[in-house]
Amino acid sequence: MTALTKKEMTHQRILQTAAKIIRRDGFDALAVADVMKQAGLTHGGFYAHFANRDALLAEALGYAGAESATLLEQSLAERINAGVQPLTAFIEIYLSEQHLNTCTDGTGCPVAALGSDFFRLDPDTKAVAAKTIEAYVDKVQWLSKQSLSRESAFLLTSTLVGALQLARGLKGTAQAMQYLTACREDLVRRYAGHE
Repeated sequence: MTALTKKEMTHQRILQTAAKIIRRDGFDALAVADVMKQAGLTHGGFYAHFANRDALLAEALGYAGAESATLLEQSLAERINAGVQPLTAFIEIYLSEQHLNTCTDGTGCPVAALGSDFFRLDPDTKAVAAKTIEAYVDKVQWLSKQSLSRESAFLLTSTLVGALQLARGLKGTAQAMQYLTACREDLVRRYAGHE
């Protein structure tokens, strides 16, 4: 593995900070000056890394998707190694209390955190959003061992995302986890019961 240069490390630090901000507070909350300040950098250094705010948004969304996928892979590997079937493990991880709580710290699934705003994005960031969505659908279809059609994998993905989004709106109430638990159990029965 090649060591990162100082410029690459700085670029990554800016992306980590921006990805956290957009997942926690939304796209509109991303201000270049705030990102640079939270990253411990000067505002003037921003343009050595990005052409403008939109370029940062697109790259930060891609970074958030990749970071979320990596963490999901780690959790999946642990659950699968413990004997849980792959699609069941995915559903249980995605609709877990731990994933629900990631909305307050700016981690977790960027599609659940930001999906309702994807249509408002500039074309380049929309393309990244579409790629991120398709990656989740691909993952669900692959975890089903191709037993789900593309359309069924999309339906399950959108149900997972929607359930998490709505539960985040209820976070702090007893209903949030009740609904997530009921959804998780029902989706495992419906989609993963034949694994």
